[in-house]
Amino acid sequence: MTMADFGGVIRVGFISLDWHLVTALVERWRPETHTFHLPHGEATITLQDVSILFSLPVDDEPVSGLFGADVATECERLLGVVPPATTVKGNTLKMSWLGLTFQNFPADGDDITAQRYARAYILQLMGGLLFTSKTSTHVHICFLSLLENLYVAGQYSWGSASLAWLYREMCHATHLDASEIAGPLILLQVWA
Repeated sequence: MTMADFGGVIRVGFISLDWHLVTALVERWRPETHTFHLPHGEATITLQDVSILFSLPVDDEPVSGLFGADVATECERLLGVVPPATTVKGNTLKMSWLGLTFQNFPADGDDITAQRYARAYILQLMGGLLFTSKTSTHVHICFLSLLENLYVAGQYSWGSASLAWLYREMCHATHLDASEIAGPLILLQVWA
């Protein structure tokens, strides 16, 4: 059994989004077929693309989190600290707080501390790259419960979940009144 591996996502690194490309792809997205209608034909991002580009598992256990979980309780239980009320918005947690709180691993840190820092780091990857919100400032707490056991977390189909999140957000972005888009746009850009 291997520990949760998000190394492929980390290796992609920081990429400045090309908003012109993203906009052009949104304009060509067809929600009925989940495909891009391009001059040369139809194309779409597949699970194989996600697996190759991000090295994320696509055929393991489904990702299904606790959407009713209390943020303070889950953070105390799995991160060892209760976030200030100002960093919590509904069922989401401010990612800047995660970054500041778990910035420097203590020299005397034990295995439990290492697991807490790993959960915080992976949660930031999720909120910043894989499951982004429109503001990209908060991450949904439902993902934290899935990181309780980092070995079990490696058995989830994170690639499938992120592709589903992208498809959902692309469909929302095609609505006439939509002015923003969320989701793993880095995946969209790297694929294009």
